[in-house]
Amino acid sequence: MIDATQTFEAHVYHPSLGNEVVTGRIVVDRWQFHFQSELLNLDIPLGRLRVRVSEGEDERVYFHDIYSADWEIFTTDISVLDHPYVESGTGFAREREAAAQQQELWRRLRILGYVLGGFALLVWLGQIVASAMTRVLIARVPASIEQKIGDEELAEMQKLGGLVGDTNRIAKLEALAAPLTRTVKIGTNALDFYIWDLEEPNAFAMGGGHVVVTAGLLKMLDTPEELLGVIAHEVAHVTEKHLLRKAAAAAGPMAIFQVFFGNGDIVKMAEESSGDIMVQQAFSQDYEIEADEVGWQTLVAANIDPRGEIEALKKLQIYEAAQRHGYEGSHAFDSHPALEKRIARLEKKWKKLKKKDDFLDLSATRHDLKQAAGN
Repeated sequence: MIDATQTFEAHVYHPSLGNEVVTGRIVVDRWQFHFQSELLNLDIPLGRLRVRVSEGEDERVYFHDIYSADWEIFTTDISVLDHPYVESGTGFAREREAAAQQQELWRRLRILGYVLGGFALLVWLGQIVASAMTRVLIARVPASIEQKIGDEELAEMQKLGGLVGDTNRIAKLEALAAPLTRTVKIGTNALDFYIWDLEEPNAFAMGGGHVVVTAGLLKMLDTPEELLGVIAHEVAHVTEKHLLRKAAAAAGPMAIFQVFFGNGDIVKMAEESSGDIMVQQAFSQDYEIEADEVGWQTLVAANIDPRGEIEALKKLQIYEAAQRHGYEGSHAFDSHPALEKRIARLEKKWKKLKKKDDFLDLSATRHDLKQAAGN
């Protein structure tokens, strides 16, 4: 502990001294701070004394009188700060304590930030690993299981009723889809089509190649390209195995790890995913975006104008807005979140697409669209 009578070597600076400094010593009593030297003496009441500490390698402590700030006294002996009268008389001890508390607070906040950041990183890595494992597991599901699930879903729909039995309308829909069915399959199966006599515009594909389109969707669309854009998107949900991936994700990471390391049955998990097709098709936005991307690629590969997918989404967006204004409770678009963002993404893809013309001319089949809708 520093004695109250201890002195400290110091220097004083003032503009009147030019570049020179005067060397002396600091003496502190209960009431005043004194700088004493052979050339001059300065006395500062402790109540008017202000202290600051410079940072860096050459650490110094500076003192000045608030009424005469031109005179500055400094010392490299930082132990002066521990002098009892300096601490009590200037309030610097309280300032140092507050600064120390603030530093401690920031230190703890940094530690908390590191912990939370580390936890977030672990969660992110866990999601990546779980996603990779899910893809590997889903690839092990036999095509026969997907076929079985799709057949069971179709059978449930047939029991509920509403599937159109008019073979002429089905033939018109198949003719409209022909540019895709010539090149696209689900597994080894060609696509087969059904019309659901439902006014809400929607469509979905199932394992085994079953594709269901509602009458409401056929009535809403104006061109074959728009219909093919919707079908390409829905088929992509199946080819990318979104339903099975969704079922695995719902089971949780632990279940995925257990199945991956041989302590579970991926086939059983896939079979248990079968159920209400409208509930199943409520995919996440990530899945919808992936289906948009794959559907777009499918259309371009089949030489079909991919802008039909954009126009179909715009019509769905208009219908959705009308439904929201009309009444609550419609679930027709639970599987199409963030339509505006999806449309913007596809419009950017169109701008980047090098091929802008010479697509298949489907104008001759436009009349089939209304006939398939029952008009």
